[in-house]
Amino acid sequence: MGDLVHKVVPVREEDIAKSIAPMPKNIALAINEVCRNAVKLNKTNKNNYQDYNFASIDDFLEVYGSTIAEAGISIIMDEVQSRTESKVLEIVFNFIIVHKDGDMWQHPLRRSIRVQSSSGSQAYGIAQSYCLKQFLRGIFMIPTGESKDAIPEPDADSLKKFDNNTNNTKFDNKTKSNGKSKIINGKFIVDIIKEIEDDVNKATSNDELDELYLKHKDAITQMDDGNMKTIKNTFEAVRSTIPQ
Repeated sequence: MGDLVHKVVPVREEDIAKSIAPMPKNIALAINEVCRNAVKLNKTNKNNYQDYNFASIDDFLEVYGSTIAEAGISIIMDEVQSRTESKVLEIVFNFIIVHKDGDMWQHPLRRSIRVQSSSGSQAYGIAQSYCLKQFLRGIFMIPTGESKDAIPEPDADSLKKFDNNTNNTKFDNKTKSNGKSKIINGKFIVDIIKEIEDDVNKATSNDELDELYLKHKDAITQMDDGNMKTIKNTFEAVRSTIPQ
């Protein structure tokens, strides 16, 4: 049997990624400039649910907003698709890079994000913030030291702490169960969550929300951390839409 011969077949440059429009030189130089000046971001925000610190979109924009502009480029974020299924919101964005001289890379960079839809209209803001953060982090190679288990977080000002609002609705983490039970008061937890969310989404005043919390308090205080957070987000999302 003859020896195996490994033959390298060169691929013509014009055959590589024919569908990708070439990047204008001034945009390539600008991206390189931002990458060369990349600095590690301080993780000034804390995810209390999974107990880790993270850099928010506000941290990214505060440090890199002017740096990107000084390099001569702007980034346009365009939502091209969205859908909600099984309480999960999925959004697809195109990121378009434009140079101050008017040149534009004719190859939009597409990114998608999936978040829980339980926080109502604020889910869109959370998705947009997290997707933009990850895009900036990737294209400019920005180090954050962030946990690999990080999940989408709202920007710093988009959500107020539920326990600090001026109303009486409170969630007491000390009274909940160990979260192992899938059934509460003879009902499956998923059915209870749906019932609570349906009630809350019909509320038109803060007083109604407070009454609904009292109505469902027994079930809420028996939920695990994840389900309790879902309910808290639902109350908070609806409350944010009520005129004060």
